[in-house]
Amino acid sequence: MKRILRSLLIGFVLLSLGTLGVVGWIGSERALRPGYPHYKWNLATFPDLRPETIQAIAADKITLSGRLFRGKRPSLIILASGYGDTQDQMLPIAEFLHRAGFGVVTWDSRGRVPSGGEYVTLGVLEQRDLISMVDYAMERQDIDAKRIGVLGISMGGSVAILAAAKDERILAVVDDSGFSDAPRVIAASFEHFVHLPAFPFAPVTILIADLRAGIDVNRVRPVDAIGEISPRPLLVIHETGDSVVPADNSLTNYAAARLPKELWLVPGNQHGNAHTVAKAEYETRVTRFFNDALR
Repeated sequence: MKRILRSLLIGFVLLSLGTLGVVGWIGSERALRPGYPHYKWNLATFPDLRPETIQAIAADKITLSGRLFRGKRPSLIILASGYGDTQDQMLPIAEFLHRAGFGVVTWDSRGRVPSGGEYVTLGVLEQRDLISMVDYAMERQDIDAKRIGVLGISMGGSVAILAAAKDERILAVVDDSGFSDAPRVIAASFEHFVHLPAFPFAPVTILIADLRAGIDVNRVRPVDAIGEISPRPLLVIHETGDSVVPADNSLTNYAAARLPKELWLVPGNQHGNAHTVAKAEYETRVTRFFNDALR
């Protein structure tokens, strides 16, 4: 009887581990290759935005495809989209910044066609890709290399922090709804993004995703790097009731940042939607921030 019970127990454990591994693999596939979102707008919605198609080469030699909207002045704002998003996410932001006279760059992150790259990497490689977009901008004669800022939403906000901490050519940063560290946001929003219960699948999913993509998501911690942005200015924006990336991520980042820094908490309960819920004030604050930083 003991042998039978032991065999049953071993079988149950092996079955459980096998199930966990299979579901973890499915979760890693969803994490690394998220579905494409749908927006209420597209490029045709903004007839005043007339893009030049551009390409930049990332550090690992993949091609990043994007758009340049030339401004009335040589200063440039590079926009970084969120997890699984495309550059179309950033069109409403590009529109008001371009209207204010700035040149604007958007691009499709790795893993988002037509850009190259097999996987979305939750900021591990995207921070290097943002620096590659800065490299591209520095080569253009119609852009002032001393007047380049970045604005990112959600994962893009975290990527903006990480890239600016490494690259002093980025002179001003707007972080809209970024996370403070990847493990924390994965624990909080795993079910929202991956559509599986966080426990027990999140740790296994991330382990498998790391192995498949050759990355270490646990090292994506903007809170550890944000202090390096100083003395360049930083504006942090977050909706107070955000349940996907809770606002305490931005509070943590802001506390770790050094001056000059600003924090704007927007009443609202969505994620990365501050420009929609407080459109006029958002545009006023962000435009003023970049006017002051890039003058």
